[in-house]
This record gives sequence, C-alpha cells and structure tokens, in this order.
Amino acid sequence: MHKIAFYVSGGASRLKNLFEKDSFILQDTHLIVFDNPPLESLQKLANKAKIPLLEIDYKKLGLIQKERNRYLSATLLNAFKKYKITYCFCFGRLLLEGELLKVYKNKIINFHPSILPMFAGNRAIDKQLESKSFLLGNTAHFIDSQMDSGPIIMQSVLRRSDFVDYESVLSLQIPMIEQIYMWIKENRIFIKNHQVYIKDSTSTPSFFPNLEISNRGKI
Repeated sequence: MHKIAFYVSGGASRLKNLFEKDSFILQDTHLIVFDNPPLESLQKLANKAKIPLLEIDYKKLGLIQKERNRYLSATLLNAFKKYKITYCFCFGRLLLEGELLKVYKNKIINFHPSILPMFAGNRAIDKQLESKSFLLGNTAHFIDSQMDSGPIIMQSVLRRSDFVDYESVLSLQIPMIEQIYMWIKENRIFIKNHQVYIKDSTSTPSFFPNLEISNRGKI
C-alpha cells in the first residue's frame, strides 16, 4: 500500500479540486504540507478527511528567500519519514534540494504548467501567452536537482484558442495525477536512461487527452 503526500503552495487549487471530486487518491493520502498559510478552506478539507496538515510559515520563522528551499526540503524529508510516505505529488512554488532528492529519487512528482522543456520556471502560463505559442499545457515529471528537468511522465496540451483563464490549463492536471497514481499502484512506471516507460501500455503514455483512464481507480 502506498502512502501519498502533497506539497502545495498558493491557493492549493488542484488539491482542493481533488477533494471536491472525492478522488480515490485521497484514500491513500497521509500528509499535506502547505507553505502559504493560513488557508481556512484547505484546513477544513484536511480536518474533515482526517489527513495531517503540516503548515510552514516562512515569515514567522524569520527565513529569508534563500533559506527557504533548504528548510522546506529538510522538513519534507523528516515528515515523509515520520508518516512513511512512498510518493509525493508536488504543486509547490519552491525548489527541493539536498538529501530529500537522494532518499526520494523518482518518488516526487512535480506538475508544471507548460510543455517542457519550453517555459521552465516561474510564470510558465504567462510566458506561453506572451510568446503567442499555438499550444499551452502541462508536464508531470519526476523532480531532480535541476529546475524542471527530471524524467517526464506525461504531458497535456491545450490549443491557445481554447484558453479562457489559468484554470483552463491547470484543470488538465487533475486527470493526469489520477492516471499517474493508477500506474503507481499497479507498479507500471519505470525509468531507463532518463526516459519514463509504462509497462504493458497500449498507448503513448506521454500525452493527454489520449489517456487510458478507466474505472479501476474507483476503489
């Protein structure tokens, strides 16, 4: 049995979307780490689901910007060990580093709102819009020591003409995370030469909406 953690920042919109749809992932979620408190709506959802919520307030801790990555990474590592976390889904703003990435190599999955390797880093959606790119999208990838450079698991695409607001892009991450977790539960994800493969896959795993989502996840 896998034990899942979420690291989220900002308004935690995608995690709240998973709560709203009562996603099967929440049954295996054992920790939420949030570094933009307070957020009463997230607190209520976590409390109702009886999922531990660890809040980090950098200002109260007196941490300057360059100290925050190190503190967050060490805090995540300690919390993951405490709750025996096996995988983490990352929707946070800060870069992870150090021992955490060694202990949890290929176990922390980031969801970045662009089609990598294009538009890495912050303001990804804005950068895509400013570039007048024909396509926008998302990338789910394992985190490594570089920014947005880890092995890519899946990508989603959205025609620019279909863009309405940020949620047009970000909402596509919800079916991505559910499909990826189904693959994790079935032990179907493996990596060779920095390339992600899906065992026994009958379709190209890299692109959404061409997914193989089924009712197997409804447990």
